[in-house]
Amino acid sequence: MMATMTSTRRSDEPVDARERRRHGRWSLRLEGDEISEIALDGVVLVETLRPAVRDRDWDTVPPQVLRESWSHRGELLVRELEVAYTGADGAARATTVLEIDPGSVRVRFTLEAEPALVTNRVGLTVMLPRAMAGDDATARTPDGQERRFRFPRTVSPWQPLFDIRSLDLSHRDVRALLQLDGDVFEMEDQRNWTDASYKIYSRPLVLPFPYRVEAGERVVQEVELTATSPAPAATRDFAVGPTTAAAVDLAALLEGAPVVRMPRLGVGATTAASPAGAGQLSALTGLDHLLVEASDRFDVPAVLRAAAAEAAATGLPADLWVIGTERTDLPAVLTAAAAAGLPLRRVSLVDESRHVTTRALARTLAAALASTGLEPVLAARSHFTELNREHAELPADLPLLAFPSTPQMHQQETWHAVEAIGALADVLGSARTLHPDARLLLGPVTLRPRVNAVATRAELVDRDDATGHGAHHVPGSVDPRQGTAWAGAWLAAVVAVAAAQGVEQLTLMEAAGPRGVLGDDGPTPAGEAITLLAGLAGQQLRVLPELTGPGTAAIAHEHGLVLVNARLEPLSATLPEGGGTVTLPPGSLTATG
Repeated sequence: MMATMTSTRRSDEPVDARERRRHGRWSLRLEGDEISEIALDGVVLVETLRPAVRDRDWDTVPPQVLRESWSHRGELLVRELEVAYTGADGAARATTVLEIDPGSVRVRFTLEAEPALVTNRVGLTVMLPRAMAGDDATARTPDGQERRFRFPRTVSPWQPLFDIRSLDLSHRDVRALLQLDGDVFEMEDQRNWTDASYKIYSRPLVLPFPYRVEAGERVVQEVELTATSPAPAATRDFAVGPTTAAAVDLAALLEGAPVVRMPRLGVGATTAASPAGAGQLSALTGLDHLLVEASDRFDVPAVLRAAAAEAAATGLPADLWVIGTERTDLPAVLTAAAAAGLPLRRVSLVDESRHVTTRALARTLAAALASTGLEPVLAARSHFTELNREHAELPADLPLLAFPSTPQMHQQETWHAVEAIGALADVLGSARTLHPDARLLLGPVTLRPRVNAVATRAELVDRDDATGHGAHHVPGSVDPRQGTAWAGAWLAAVVAVAAAQGVEQLTLMEAAGPRGVLGDDGPTPAGEAITLLAGLAGQQLRVLPELTGPGTAAIAHEHGLVLVNARLEPLSATLPEGGGTVTLPPGSLTATG
């Protein structure tokens, strides 16, 4: 069995930089302009509350905190934050005032453009936790109408709620009133993009965007969360500082865990211009496939030749996702793949603007592959969102269904990326509900988005040049954590969720380059995790995808155990068969057998 480990800090160990605050019945965490985990009597009612300034392509303009101050005014605790924004073709200054008293938490946001902004959204956003799925609430509109509302369990393809002025919330026997002022607010199910929340935001999407906030124009909004459940007879004792949780009893949990099959694992072809060398690629063992994306807008023969070199070095067959239109000459692409020596196994054809295989493209795909022996795949290439919104376009009897996943469409903090692993389980469950008989292929799974599906400028979507193609040119596609131990633990936790949800195949990151799992000195921690788990492909396993929350997992196989902790606090577990107790530091994994 595993040797006992202690929680010693590594130089690259991820740290939760959020400040913890408690005031009366309320607790919350703070980092920059984000307020997170707002809890009443220890129950989280708001996952995140933050201002958002988005540019014309829906990218978030990063805030620059200029000044922060705290003060007490009797029972009132006040934080004032001054922030500057440079982006969205302009600049702005803003003040965010947080007030906490015994009965409420209030946030007032005031922004003044200097000069004008060209933006798709400016204002406060409130993210309610995915744990509210199935909860009942009462919504009130700006004109005073009341609506009964239930948070959707399956991922809602469109906004589940419009015209929100207030919401009566009840979660885990704790009740509060959420009030919003300064604009007309609506809600979207952010699990579509693998975010772990229901987001309330303003400026309804039915209005045109981008729009201008003129120089000197002010945007003023306020959000207030008021306790409506009575205070406990005795103040509930809840922790707000770092805690050491009791060790998880793995033997007891694994005994009741379902038996599932480990998916087959592959990697994406390198999108940087220089593919990995044969010597580097030989370090990735046990893989099932290479996933190649080629667009009508690329130099397709060059992309296919580079992928063929990686396929030859690994001996892997290729799945080819072609991004095009109804005018795409798919037989010509298949001929080019054969000329390049790329050994194909599966092929998909995805619309370049709708980002999903439409009904017309499904017919084109079937006709092109009819006599080839290749398997057709109906796919989305951006997020589950497009598949969820357009699933009626897909044949009811589709055999293979594929879509990618990334945790950072909206937010980039490490703790958000960890919570998104839980949202991935919701997404996969919803995909299974939509198409119960389809075999699910997940990927590419990447830390950052490979395509900006909501960009208003086409040149940001599909590009190539001498340095690379596709994802290589997507702004922000490279994550600075790509080569860290945390990235390996995060990827292993994703694989555990996919296995538990019955996914047949996963494609993980890219082979090499800035989004790759191979570095100059061999596999990165993500590459090591892929090799470790690829060796279990096809085996019957017992999988626990959430030991102490999203990002923690145990995978028990015939010869041993893989224990994963992508969270930002240590994980302690008591091992089966008298193996003692193991403590995993944040962002780590360990294995036996």
